[in-house]
Amino acid sequence: MNEQAETPLYLAVDGGGTKTKVLLVDAQGQTVGEGLSGPTSLTATSIGAASFNLNEAIRQAIERQPESGWRIRHAVMGLAGIDVPAEKQQAYKVFAEVTGRYPIDTFTLVNDIVIALESGTDSPNAVALISGTGSNCFGRNDQGQTAKTSGMGYILSDQGSGYAIGLAVLQNVVKSFDGRGESTILERLTLEHFRVQQVEDLKTAVYNPVLTKTEIAALSKLCEQAFEAKDEVASAIFDEAIDELFLLVSTVVTRLGITGKHVECVLAGSITDIEYIQDRLRQKLKTVCPQIRLVVPEHQPVHGGVKLALAAPTPASRL
Repeated sequence: MNEQAETPLYLAVDGGGTKTKVLLVDAQGQTVGEGLSGPTSLTATSIGAASFNLNEAIRQAIERQPESGWRIRHAVMGLAGIDVPAEKQQAYKVFAEVTGRYPIDTFTLVNDIVIALESGTDSPNAVALISGTGSNCFGRNDQGQTAKTSGMGYILSDQGSGYAIGLAVLQNVVKSFDGRGESTILERLTLEHFRVQQVEDLKTAVYNPVLTKTEIAALSKLCEQAFEAKDEVASAIFDEAIDELFLLVSTVVTRLGITGKHVECVLAGSITDIEYIQDRLRQKLKTVCPQIRLVVPEHQPVHGGVKLALAAPTPASRL
């Protein structure tokens, strides 16, 4: 079958620090295949594991396609952890090898926050806020300018993220045990989580082997449980996270000069799903940007990648 008769398909990848989601769509945007695998963020896993996971997710997405008669005209890969040019170049080299195994004409590599933004709005003045395992914020204005905050990894940034909340849980458990801080039910919840009897045992659980960023971020669920039980320490941890998320967004809208305009703020990540955090964040943001509207997308961020893939020019740029 010649190339002109081949069915054009499009691929979108949402590669995070915990999992990778892939969608394969036809020219009308209808899903014809899906894939799900482990992390592909190079800041969350090894190069080998990231390559394996991407390959596995793409393989799942195309497994129902016939052996011939189709091609992927363009793929958009939104990956967590590509915040500086060096990271993007490294990721490009790694994933170009994977995509080269498949009939993919061209692909574009972007930060995952870009596809998160596209999944929730078409507004010219818009911001996306991700707070899941990590945190970052990206925005654009009607002049075509962009700005971002955070996204520099868990040592340099990630304030207001699941990781930051999880770390605060661990540290406040020790403070509670020592008597240096308020007593908190996070002590009991954390001991149960790690299946240990006393706080001293946490040292082995945490350091041998050292917990990963993802494992620490998972402890944010304990904070949510304690918050629902009206624990004051958990409430304080959440309030600090809200303050940090407010700074991420308010700084971006201020730098873009859109505080006096209608702005749509697309939310992504497990932390922004928490009702208390979402409500308080909305209240704080309206003090600096009265017309801001928080948007919880109907579709997953990977659909933002679909949108970009379908809109890509032909031939598309590879970077």
